[in-house]
This record gives sequence, structure tokens and C-alpha cells, in this order.
Amino acid sequence: NTRFAQYVKSDLEVSHSHMFDEYNSLVGRAFVGVGLPYGNFDVLPFEKKYFTGGANGIRAWQVRSLGPGSYKASDDSYPNQSSDVKLEANVEYRFLLTGFLEGAIFVDAGNIWAINEKDNRLGAQFKFNKFYKQIALGTGAGLRFDLNYFIFRLDLGLKLHDPSAELGENWIIGNRSLTKEDLNLSFAI
Repeated sequence: NTRFAQYVKSDLEVSHSHMFDEYNSLVGRAFVGVGLPYGNFDVLPFEKKYFTGGANGIRAWQVRSLGPGSYKASDDSYPNQSSDVKLEANVEYRFLLTGFLEGAIFVDAGNIWAINEKDNRLGAQFKFNKFYKQIALGTGAGLRFDLNYFIFRLDLGLKLHDPSAELGENWIIGNRSLTKEDLNLSFAI
């Protein structure tokens, strides 16, 4: 009589790299993931849910602070947003600066959504007629310290489109002054 999680989950990731020469390259990546609970457990287990933001997601947001959909968590809450569907894409231009130091300019887009009807967060549900309006967009620049065995990454992301902002203020540049919340510094190895 122990409840256990039953779910189907599938991920698809495609990436491509184009080397212009030994100093310049363009890298693109797209990711789609869906998890669907069924049976005796009606939500995905926490560790199987999707999240985004941070060094390996939409870099203009802190890790787990974006989404789901247009949902906005309270400002005093710990960032821990997760859900059932994830769409993400990015393009990054990489170039050699000097020796082991490389630069990067990037654009990231995506979000997470709920498909489970039990999720009652306002704006979290994936809807075909709305999801494209809830795509977050960020850009930025970074440094890569290539030490052969591993690479240290330091990226500064800037929010361009925030799906959780008030309607009419989703596009940040041109609608309001930038604040420190519009920037995010990410570090990765």
C-alpha cells in the first residue's frame, strides 16, 4: 500500500556548432521536455520536474526563478520554480580574446509550464494559444577561461522579455529603466 510515482518523461535536445575559423564559432541548442504523471501519483516527483534559469538555462534569470508560464512568485520567496514542460533554445557566438581567454555573446529563450491540472499557480498552465507569449528572452555576454581539462564560465545575462511582468511591460528595454533584478551573473564549470 505504498504510493509510488508513475510517470512518462521524454527529453529531446539538439545542438549544432559551426566553426568559422579556429578563433570564432557559432553554437545553437534547442531542448524540449515533457513529463506526464499517471496512475497512483498525480504529480511528477520533485527531482524529475523541469526548471530553468542560471548558468545552464536562461542566463538572465537566477536558477529556478523563471516560470512556470507567466506565474510570478512573491519577491520574498526562495526561487524554486519547477514544472512539467520545458522549452528552451539558445544561440551563442564564441570568439578567442587571448591565450586561454574566450568571449561569448548569447541569446536565450524559453520557459517551463504546468500540464497538470492540480497546479494552481496563476498563469502556469501550458496552453497552445498562449505559450508563445510566455517565452522569456534574455541576452548577455560572458568570459570562458579554457584550462584544457575544464572551462570556467562567467556570464552576465540581461532580461529582454519577462513573461511574469505586468501586461505591456513584458518587454523591458524601452518600457522602463533597468534595475539590478534585470541582470544576472552566472558561474559554471
